[in-house]
Parts: sequence; structure tokens; C-alpha cells
Amino acid sequence: MTKISVPSVCLECNPDGSSAGNSVLSSVLIDLRPDGDGRYRSECSRGHQKIVALRQQKFEILFELAAYAIRDGHYRQSVSSCTASLEAFQEFFLRAMAYQNGIKKERFDAAWKLLGISPQNRQEAYLLNYRNFCARPPVLLSPQQTDWKDSVMQKGKMPRREECVTFGQAILHVLQTAVGDAKDAFPNGVKLTMQEYVTAAQQHASTSEAPWSIRTIINLAMEGDEHSYATLEAALARIS
Repeated sequence: MTKISVPSVCLECNPDGSSAGNSVLSSVLIDLRPDGDGRYRSECSRGHQKIVALRQQKFEILFELAAYAIRDGHYRQSVSSCTASLEAFQEFFLRAMAYQNGIKKERFDAAWKLLGISPQNRQEAYLLNYRNFCARPPVLLSPQQTDWKDSVMQKGKMPRREECVTFGQAILHVLQTAVGDAKDAFPNGVKLTMQEYVTAAQQHASTSEAPWSIRTIINLAMEGDEHSYATLEAALARIS
């Protein structure tokens, strides 16, 4: 179970929303394992639980889970979460591109479904559109990195920590570059995709509070480099 502490006041403990005189209750734990897309369970120190919506997109949370898996020694899980993060970003990218060009959600969803569950089909669609719409070619994993990932995910190879950090760093570089390119190429599409995801999550949350925002290694909502990490090791140092 991956729980993180988030500065927030439990409204059941403090109905007026004030943390004055209750410093022990000034944070809650969020379980980063999703209860549903964009929805997560929170719990205060007195055990009050609720479902909250996060502003962070699926690929941002998945990469965060990969880092926590490395921290906790679950190395194969870290590779799986890194891979899932990249795949989730590819959908985000294509959705942002579609919305930028006036394609409605229902039409995109139908097209996405036609690609099936094959990661290869979806990656090919991503790469083709990246090359068409962005100012530079995408940063890709090397063939060696892809082969290593496949040996872990498909052939049962047991990875070491240093291998997972190296792989995670490669994924981080791919995502950081691609996030910047997506924001440049599809500024309105990125905003619409983010808003759609958060709005859908909030509709099923157990509170009317505004969506929460947490600090993640990859963070679409942050401008500039204020909260970015040059290396995965620097991010791991924060969560250790």
C-alpha cells in the first residue's frame, strides 16, 4: 500500500475547515492506488476516510508509484508502473491532440477503442502523430532498454535497484520531454484533457471539496522547473 501525507484539514475533525490548535490533524494520508480514474482514498489520523479527486493525471500517479516501488524494494513492480505510465501518457497525448483539433470526446473514445488493447498499436499511433504535430521527433527508449524491459515483464528477469533507477530515469526523460512538447503543440487540448479527467473524478468523489493537488515527480500543472527533478535519484531522496 502506497500512502503519502498531504497537508490538508480533515473536515470531519474540523467542520469549520480550520487547523488552528489542531496541528496534529493538519495532514491526511492518501492511498495512491486509485479507487477509480482520478479518485483516491484519504484517511486522517483519527480514521476518517473519504474518496477525493486529484488533479494529477493517471500517468503522473503511475510514475510516482514506480518511484515508491523502487524505494520499497519492489523492483519488478517499478518497471511495470514505469511502463504503464508511459502508455497512459500516450493516450493523454493523443487525446490532447484530438481536442486541440476540435475532435469531441465520443469520437476520440471510439477511435481509441478501435486501436484495441495492443500497446504496439497505440504506440504507433502516438509516434506517428508526435512526428506530425511536434517540432522535433520524440525521445525514445533505446532498443537495449526496451529489450531489458521486455525481459523483466515477459520473461521473469529479476531486476536490481540500479537497473530500475536507470530505466526509470530513461522513462522520466521521455515523459518530461514529451510533456513539454505536448504543452507547446496542444496548449488548449492539454487543458481540456486535464479538466475532463478531473471533472469526471470529482463527480464520483465523496466530498464537494475542490480537487486536491499533490507534488509529483512529473507534474503537468506546474510551470517552469520549480517542482521538477533533473534525476530520479533526486526524487527518490525526497520520498525516502
